[in-house]
Amino acid sequence: MPEMEPPATPHSLIELLRKSIISAISQTVCVGLNQWRVVVVDQPSLKIISTVLKMPAILEQNVLAVQLITKNRQPYPDVDAVYVLVPCAESIAQVIDDFTPTTDPPLRAKYARAHLFFTGALADPLFAKLSASAAAPYIKGIAELYIEYNPIESRVFLTTPSERPFYALYSPNAGGMRSRDLEASADRVLSVIASLGVRPYVRYYRPPGSASSPAEAMANCLQSKLDEYCAHLQRKAENYKEGQSANLQTSTVIVLDRSVDIYAPLVHEFAYQAIVHDLIDLENGDKYAYSSVAANGEVQRTETELAEATDPLWAKLRHQHISQVSQTLVKRLDQLVSENVGIKALASLSKGPTLNEMRAALAELPEFKRLQSSELISHPANCVYAKSEESLLEPRLIALLDDRTLCASDRIRLLFLYIVHVNGGIASDRRRLEEVPQCLTDDDKLSVANLCQLGVPTKVENQADIQPSSRSRYTWEVVDQQDHDELGPHFVPAVKSIISEQIAGTNLRGTLIVYIAGGVTLGEMRAVYEIAHKYNRQVYIGSTHVITPRGFLDDLKSLHL
Repeated sequence: MPEMEPPATPHSLIELLRKSIISAISQTVCVGLNQWRVVVVDQPSLKIISTVLKMPAILEQNVLAVQLITKNRQPYPDVDAVYVLVPCAESIAQVIDDFTPTTDPPLRAKYARAHLFFTGALADPLFAKLSASAAAPYIKGIAELYIEYNPIESRVFLTTPSERPFYALYSPNAGGMRSRDLEASADRVLSVIASLGVRPYVRYYRPPGSASSPAEAMANCLQSKLDEYCAHLQRKAENYKEGQSANLQTSTVIVLDRSVDIYAPLVHEFAYQAIVHDLIDLENGDKYAYSSVAANGEVQRTETELAEATDPLWAKLRHQHISQVSQTLVKRLDQLVSENVGIKALASLSKGPTLNEMRAALAELPEFKRLQSSELISHPANCVYAKSEESLLEPRLIALLDDRTLCASDRIRLLFLYIVHVNGGIASDRRRLEEVPQCLTDDDKLSVANLCQLGVPTKVENQADIQPSSRSRYTWEVVDQQDHDELGPHFVPAVKSIISEQIAGTNLRGTLIVYIAGGVTLGEMRAVYEIAHKYNRQVYIGSTHVITPRGFLDDLKSLHL
């Protein structure tokens, strides 16, 4: 498989967010010598800023201090303040209080003037409250940045509406959490749309025969937000020209939900990034901690961040087949040794293992062997893609589920894959299968039943009542390969097929934004980069959160809690 360089991203979401914040701070015309300023934030806006900017980068913009609006702050009465705030009643009240002088005790306004920047749209009642307040004479500008999203990669963003987004969308006990999460997610997708400067059509996925879906609910909510946004721009007369709307509408948002492809969160993948997140416990989703022995014999603990902004090599290798990554790293290590006289001399004097010996040792590691032999990677067609006329209880599947050399989590995922493939199957047969691995807890069995929340029937008792899966149109492509080292990942996520169909079948133009309510996998993130490279298009993908196989199983368990 030829090495593919990461395509250039003229509109990297990370860079767009960083530039929006820096521009708001640095381009404000302030009073005083050298135009020093103070930046005032609230907790939500500080969290947004921290995702793309470190404190030194902010202070470099002639900033004296960054202050939290909810805390007791040092006044700077001769310096302007640049506020970056969430547009809510609490923040507005704090701004008004900062510029309301008091006589007992006698206090001046905290700052010379105020430049207000809001992370999203400022509602008309809040604008009116500011205009009628004692702070109005001090306010020298109000702008809406639309930065309420979290760009974790150049083409990937998260909306993270709550701590339990999967539960809010799919649990029958979620109550009002669902509508609140949809509203929050729609606001944050709107921020991405506004940051990219597009006004798109909205399309959504509805399973055949389904009255509604989370994707449809999200799409309707987003369309309502878009209509409000355009009306808001007209009222405020901010950068809106009626004649341009036709050009902007060539962009498209495709809204999906997790039920469109349940295979994706369950399988092992060969891509480097997906393997790392599947097999290694990362801190905060992108930090890897490891121990090593220093030259003095002391054990050192090191933490490294796997992010495209801080690690160019990770950005280059993350979407490649693991065998390619292994070969690339070995070549680089060989090159380093051959070109460095000091390392060669040290290696010749050392009694430690040679490079070839280290490679051989790596191949003998249990983790490496497990990865090579995993049934979810090397033989998925044998157990997941069985022919429809074969019995659910076919011997190969039972043998794999009963294989104690496979770890418990792999056997559980294998069972889930098969159940999704047969669209639930017969309940009595499924219950018999659940007993085969002897590793399923009661919570695991409950999570099997919870698949019904994603459209997989789990209460069918007769073979004649089994219905074809609504996902059959978007089943995964299976690559039949003899040499695992020569081809890319075994599976193509359904999301990639959907996007490709939309681009080819409807001649979509302009920017394309895909949003998956209920979680996005590493494979789906990779697919967007591949499509952007193939079609030379600006394509982005977003979701409530990133899901790994273990996280997906945990989410399913929680739906009835």
